[in-house]
Amino acid sequence: MIDGFISRRLSSKLLLLTIGFVMLAEMLLFIPSVALERQSWLEDRARQAGLLAQALTGVPDYQASQTLTDQFVADTDVMVMAAKRDGMTELVLGTPGGITGEVIMIDLRESGRFPSLTAPFSDLFSDKTDSLRVMAASPVDGQDAIELIIPRNKLRWALRDYVRNIFWLSVFIAIITGALIFWAMSAMIIRPVQQLAEDMTAFREDPEKRRARQVRSKRHDEIGQLQREFTDLKQSLRAAFRQRERLAGLGMSVAKINHDLRNVLTSALLISDRLSMNPDEKMSTMGERLTRTVERGISLTEDVLSYSKAETADPQIQDVRIAFTIGEAAADVTAQFPGTRFRNTIPTDLMVRTDPDHAYRIFHNLFRNASQAMAATESPNRVLKVGVDIMKDSVDLRISDTGPGLPDRARENLFQAFSGGQAHSAGTKSTGLGLSISKELAKAQGGDLCLLSSDENGTTFQLTLPKS
Repeated sequence: MIDGFISRRLSSKLLLLTIGFVMLAEMLLFIPSVALERQSWLEDRARQAGLLAQALTGVPDYQASQTLTDQFVADTDVMVMAAKRDGMTELVLGTPGGITGEVIMIDLRESGRFPSLTAPFSDLFSDKTDSLRVMAASPVDGQDAIELIIPRNKLRWALRDYVRNIFWLSVFIAIITGALIFWAMSAMIIRPVQQLAEDMTAFREDPEKRRARQVRSKRHDEIGQLQREFTDLKQSLRAAFRQRERLAGLGMSVAKINHDLRNVLTSALLISDRLSMNPDEKMSTMGERLTRTVERGISLTEDVLSYSKAETADPQIQDVRIAFTIGEAAADVTAQFPGTRFRNTIPTDLMVRTDPDHAYRIFHNLFRNASQAMAATESPNRVLKVGVDIMKDSVDLRISDTGPGLPDRARENLFQAFSGGQAHSAGTKSTGLGLSISKELAKAQGGDLCLLSSDENGTTFQLTLPKS
C-alpha cells in the first residue's frame, strides 16, 4: 500500500526519475572512463619499468640490485621485463618460462592512441590465465623499447576494483543530485501544485467558503499564471453563483407577480370583449385591438410561468403574411412614440414560416428599442424602416433606425440577459431581456437574429426566418 502511494506521488516519481537519469548519464561516461583507467594502469607499469631500467643502467653488479627488482615485481605484478636493443632482446628480470596461456600484444608506443572501448570488457570478463605483452618506449639511451609480460588477471582485478568504486560513487552522486533537484523542484513546482490541488478540492466541496486570505501570486512563470488564473476563476464563479441566487429569487418573485397579473389581465379581457361588441365602429375597433393586446399579455404571463417551471412551449409554426405582423407590431409601438415614422417595404404577399405570436414579440422588441433610442436624441429625423432580402430557403428581414447607434459595452453583451447594461443607446437603460428573448425565439423557429451594423447614423438588425 505504501509502495503504491509512493509510486503515485509526483514528488516520488521526480526523485526516482532524477536518480535514474543521473545513473544513465554515469553509464554513458563509464565506458570511456574504464578504457582510460586500463590505459593509465598499463602506462603506469611501463613508466615504473622505465625508471627501473634507468636505475639498473651502469650498475656493475646486477645481483646487487636484486632487492630493487624484487620490490618492482611485487609492486607492479610484472613477471618478465626485457629491453630491445639493435633488434636484440635483452632479459632484464624475470623468467620467461612462467608464461602461461595466450599472450595478448599491447603496444603503447603509438602516438595519439585512443584507448580501445571494447578491450576493458574483454579483460573484465576473461577468466583465462592469459598474459599481456606490453611494448613501451624506453627512457634509456640505446634501448629501442621495453617489453613487459604481465598476468592478465592482475589487470582484471584492478579493473573490477575500479568498476566497483565507480559504481558506488555514481550511486552517491545520483542520490545527492536527485535530492538537490528534488528539493529545488519541490520548492518551485511540487508544493505550489499541491497547494493548488488542495485549493481546488476545497473550492469544489464548498465554493462559497473563502479560505484564509491569500496573496495573489507574483510569479512570472507557468505556475504563477496557473495560480492567478485559478484565483480569477474562483472570483468569476462566485460572482456567477451570487447572480444565480439573485436571479432565482427574482424568478420566484416574477412568477408570483405573473400569477396575479394573469388574473388582472383576465378581467381586462372581459372588458375588452365588451368594448369590441360596441355598436360604435371606432370603439369596436379599439376594443378588438385591446382584446388582442390583452391576449398577448396573458400568453406572455403564461410563458413566464411555464419558464419558471422549466417548461418550454414549442412554437406553433405556420405560413404567415409577415408584412401584416410587422405592421401590427409597428402600429402598437408608433402609438407610444408618435414622432417615429415607419416605412414597411415588405411585399404584402411574402409568406414565411413562423409562429405569429413569437414573430410579433420579436418585432415589437426591436421596434420599441429603436423608437426609445431615437426618442432619446430628440432628433426630428426618426425613421424606422423594414426591408427584406429573399433567399432560396429563407428571408432576411432588416430592421433599421436612425438612432445614435449602440455603445461599445452594449455590443459586447448584446444578446445576454442582464449583461447588456445599456441595451440600445447611451440614453436608454435596459436589462437586455428583450434582445435575449428575441434571439431565443428566432432560433426556436429555425432562424436567427444578429446585429448587422451600428454607428452614429443608426443601427440595423437582421432577422432570418424560413421561407414558405
